[in-house]
Amino acid sequence: MKVAVFLHVLAAATWVGGNVLFSVSAPLLRREGPEAFRTLGRVFRTVSWTAVAVLVLTGLWFLAGGWDPRSSVLRVKLPLVAAVLVLKAAHDFWIAPRAAHRRGRFVPLATGIGRTNLALQLLILYLSTRLVR
Repeated sequence: MKVAVFLHVLAAATWVGGNVLFSVSAPLLRREGPEAFRTLGRVFRTVSWTAVAVLVLTGLWFLAGGWDPRSSVLRVKLPLVAAVLVLKAAHDFWIAPRAAHRRGRFVPLATGIGRTNLALQLLILYLSTRLVR
């Protein structure tokens, strides 16, 4: 179980930390040109979806190991996780690719979804700290 906790925390740090870095570097990279921005996006998409897979697998391990999904914290956290995954999939596979090629109305939408996702991820991290108390 300790290895699963380590992997869960590592994956969360990778995903959320990567989003923080991406949100800070995105405006700078847009000025450098679209190719630099697209390259970072593609690399981060691979890294972040790998982290998400680890988070989901270790989360399921915790639930199978006895964590009660009806606990007050998990009743809030799990729907937020589902929402973040839906937003991430929409952003990564539909909105961001269109924003990269067409710009226009998709850029503010991609930015807004990315920021919303980061805010929700930070809330999920906070809730996670409530689980271990």
